[in-house]
Amino acid sequence: MNITLEVNSVEKSYGYSQVINHCSFKMREGEIYGLLGINGAGKTTLMKMILGLQQTDRGSIRVLGRETGVDTEYLSDIGSMIEIPVFYEHLNAVEILSMHLALMGKKGNITETLAMVGLENAGKKCVSRYSLGMRQRLGIARAVIHGPKLLILDEPLNGLDPVAITEMRELLRNLAARGMSVLLSSHMVGEIRHTADRIGILSDGYIKQEFSVAEQEAECGENFEDYVINYMRRKG
Repeated sequence: MNITLEVNSVEKSYGYSQVINHCSFKMREGEIYGLLGINGAGKTTLMKMILGLQQTDRGSIRVLGRETGVDTEYLSDIGSMIEIPVFYEHLNAVEILSMHLALMGKKGNITETLAMVGLENAGKKCVSRYSLGMRQRLGIARAVIHGPKLLILDEPLNGLDPVAITEMRELLRNLAARGMSVLLSSHMVGEIRHTADRIGILSDGYIKQEFSVAEQEAECGENFEDYVINYMRRKG
């Protein structure tokens, strides 16, 4: 299976604080990879480096075979939602998605995408009237409207009620089934466990443990979350 994302021995420091330390992992086509770590573990920093929003100090990142920092062509094949999505408050969802497509120079089905994220009846409502959960849905709609090959989502289930979380998991699985690779982050074990195919535990700046969710559940049984939390806490 094709490799969509390859992170090789990446390092990133802010002053004397090293946030990412010899971090390496790979993602396959059509895979949902869960980046799991406590708050402050460096998940958002790592995602920003993949998107070229921050430079690496050392190491390399390749997206669809192209090295970040060398060219920006790969960005048109990525969709992302980092931290809380920001919109022009006076615009509605249809206008926001139309503007995004124009900026990307891409085509997409706005009606279909809004329906896919559960906003089919709110497309003409100003974003200023959206709840946090609706904003999360619109952020994901904007991230996928142009049909990216890699989708990067930072804490995508924040602000969603249990029903919406279930629907969003189904959406992510459907996107992966179509061949889209999905990288998502969370500090909540349950969110990642029920969504991702594989989990990478980011701790001390690197992927401390990586495993298939199905295989680890079969091995750990009821102790799955204790096993994961132990690695999240472990130092060195």
